Amino acid sequence: MEQDDPCTIPRDGNNLLIWSNEISSGPFSLLINSDYDTESPPPTYLSINYLNRERPTDKNSQLNGYIQLPEGGLQCIDERILGNQSGIIFETISKVAVFLAKGKSVVGMSLPIKLFEPRSTLERMLDRWAFMPVFMRSMSGMDNVEKFKKVITMAVAGLYIAPSQEKPFNPLLGETLQAYWPDGTQAYCEHTVYHPPVTNFCIYAKDFTIDGHLELTGKFKKNSFIGGYKGKVRVKFNSGQIVSYTFPQFRAGGMVFGPRTVNWERVMLFEDNSGLTAMIKLGPKRKKTWFKKAIGKNDDFKGEIEQSGTKVCEITGSWLEGLSFNGIQAWDINRDLPVFHKFTINPLPSDWRYREDLIWLSKGYPEIAQIWKYKIEYQQRKNRKLRTLGLKHK
Repeated sequence: MEQDDPCTIPRDGNNLLIWSNEISSGPFSLLINSDYDTESPPPTYLSINYLNRERPTDKNSQLNGYIQLPEGGLQCIDERILGNQSGIIFETISKVAVFLAKGKSVVGMSLPIKLFEPRSTLERMLDRWAFMPVFMRSMSGMDNVEKFKKVITMAVAGLYIAPSQEKPFNPLLGETLQAYWPDGTQAYCEHTVYHPPVTNFCIYAKDFTIDGHLELTGKFKKNSFIGGYKGKVRVKFNSGQIVSYTFPQFRAGGMVFGPRTVNWERVMLFEDNSGLTAMIKLGPKRKKTWFKKAIGKNDDFKGEIEQSGTKVCEITGSWLEGLSFNGIQAWDINRDLPVFHKFTINPLPSDWRYREDLIWLSKGYPEIAQIWKYKIEYQQRKNRKLRTLGLKHK
């Protein structure tokens, strides 16, 4: 088992959490050959059984710690998360001001470990395709419009999956992820650009592939954190049809004062190489009068599919309820359950699961995780400086 599940048991010593009392890091670490630190020993790696533990799929579990607001969208009521972040937000805002003054993105800013969840951004990104096995099955025989609708349904349905006020770990340059779904679909991700942070991905299914690269964006605006993925996702069918789409903007409100809210906003754009297009506008319908500014809820959306400029059908729904084409429901949040990815045994040494800061946080030791986070970030900056110097001397 150790061969397929490396370093999950101690190399020496009796503490099941610590891989070694002599060697400073595991074999896949960014800090190989560093000095041993008794305050931050190398952890045993996460086992495949832990990584592939079952995740609940019902709506209540996905939205655990949130309530749906009458006006639409979500509000976080998780006392643990809100308690962990209490006071830290003000410290973070002051750091943001310094970063912005230097023209830097806040995505790459070093943040306290209390703001994090023990996942990589690479893994959370795969959650966006949790409805791929549900709506993208048996695609052969469908016409272009039917397949176009399936892509829209998959993309919109994935928006509500596991919203979190906790931040996933920014991937290291060259960090990878290998995963699969029960139907045999394979997924591969790699973080290819340090600044701006860009991840490439490719998903191989029976009737199509999904690929592209996405840039993680984030900024503070007044009382909100606004983030999202910049770039396009391409779905390439074996038939030759290629559908591409963009993600909407994510807004977390109440970062300084007021309730902590979550919502998706702005638009999702879809297009293919046969002339099909769709624009989905998220949020209530704006009504320009003095007495009523909007109709509907914040989580509503509306759009239409067009074929070379001619309307094909309407798209309506809510990212917290479901989606319909011309009033016929294609996705119901209470009926259609997501299917989550699993992780492969013995992946590349650059896999996200071997990060010591993430591992220690998973094991419930945030203080040790914080030390490792500082050390890893320092090494990243040092490596980047060396790369920059190397390019200047060419």
